[in-house]
Amino acid sequence: MHSISNIDTNAELESISKIVSSSSLDSSLGSEGDKREIEEKDTQEELLRKISILNLLQQVASSANEANDVESILQFSIDRICAIGNWKLGQVYLLSDEGRSLHLSSICYCEEDAFLKKFRSELSKGRSLFADKVCRERKPIWSAKISNHLKGDLSSLSIQAAIESSFALPVLVRENLVCVLEFFSEFEIPDPSFLEAITHISSLIGRVFERREAENSLKNSQDQLRALSARLQEVREEERLLVAREIHDELGQLLTVLKIDITLLKNNIQKKVPEAVDLFSDIKSMIKVADTAIESVQRIATELRPMILEDLGLIEGIEWYSKDFQKRTGLVCELSVKAENLPGDKEYSIALFRIFQEALTNIARHADASRILISLEEEAHFLILRIEDNGVGISQTQLKDHKSLGLVGMRERAIVLGGELTVLGQKGKGTSVVVKIPLRNELMEEKQ
Repeated sequence: MHSISNIDTNAELESISKIVSSSSLDSSLGSEGDKREIEEKDTQEELLRKISILNLLQQVASSANEANDVESILQFSIDRICAIGNWKLGQVYLLSDEGRSLHLSSICYCEEDAFLKKFRSELSKGRSLFADKVCRERKPIWSAKISNHLKGDLSSLSIQAAIESSFALPVLVRENLVCVLEFFSEFEIPDPSFLEAITHISSLIGRVFERREAENSLKNSQDQLRALSARLQEVREEERLLVAREIHDELGQLLTVLKIDITLLKNNIQKKVPEAVDLFSDIKSMIKVADTAIESVQRIATELRPMILEDLGLIEGIEWYSKDFQKRTGLVCELSVKAENLPGDKEYSIALFRIFQEALTNIARHADASRILISLEEEAHFLILRIEDNGVGISQTQLKDHKSLGLVGMRERAIVLGGELTVLGQKGKGTSVVVKIPLRNELMEEKQ
């Protein structure tokens, strides 16, 4: 993005003047009299004026597209308008945060004149007569002989500063006033084409305000969606914990009791009817089914919410899941832990564990890898979790795919913790997932 800076107007006009004068010199050779020379001079001045106005519009339009913020384009426009129009003072009135009243901002152009600076200072003490009128009528207003409209020190200072007129115009966004531009000049008679150009500039500035408003609205929407996503994740974890406890405590106990009853039944039948071999075999099969059901219940409850994560913490949870993942998938998991001062906040641990869990699940599904390197370490005030595999490597197309909800969920969890998630893939050399989370951030401190 280019920075906005003032351009030497005199240098521009001098360059243009040389070109025009050069052409006029040839034509003046065949001049027939003073009248023709005067007409040519007027034509040259008119041409220079029009070129200056066109340059002004082009520069402001270009700056409006490149501006990083509203203040920079306002300052640039005020400077250029006053420099090209030879106006003494230009300033900006902005609406208050409540949008109910105008206040004079620090954005201004002011010539080096003691009386003019005093005039500007006096204006800053109260409300502008001209800006207020524009605010009410929502249209540009040219006021001549302004000393007659001003009172007290302002009137005398305007005379001492050689100010004869003012031009104030609104900047609107969808019919809503956002600011007022106000200029003061030594000329009594306005230049209609120049005023028209300034009115067009106000429209360009209005678009910058509109763009900022749209960007703020988009950011607010993103923040709201992110907050909603975080809340949904929180509710989901609460439901997981509840379901895991219910499955473990209720269903697990019932299956255990059922297994005990079946075992007692087998023992009683074996004592009373020792020759019922086929019945014993059927009962043993029932006991095996009960064992399998109990293991399934424990596995499901653990996947919903690992109790080791609840009881011992994040590092132990990652160590346990790495071993369990290796046992289930056959992928070799090498774990390196160099972190000690981890936050005790459960939401912090759960979010980071879910990112880790999702990353390993993606590797098992898509990477076609044989080895996974996992590291957890502290770096400055950050906790860095790295997960690297030796698989096929994720492509840029897959990274940008909006349907990759797993990656989106991982990024959102990292952002909620005040961190960031980076995924890099190299074809045939694997994929690297890096999660960088601040060990101490405002979000965690507020929750604690």
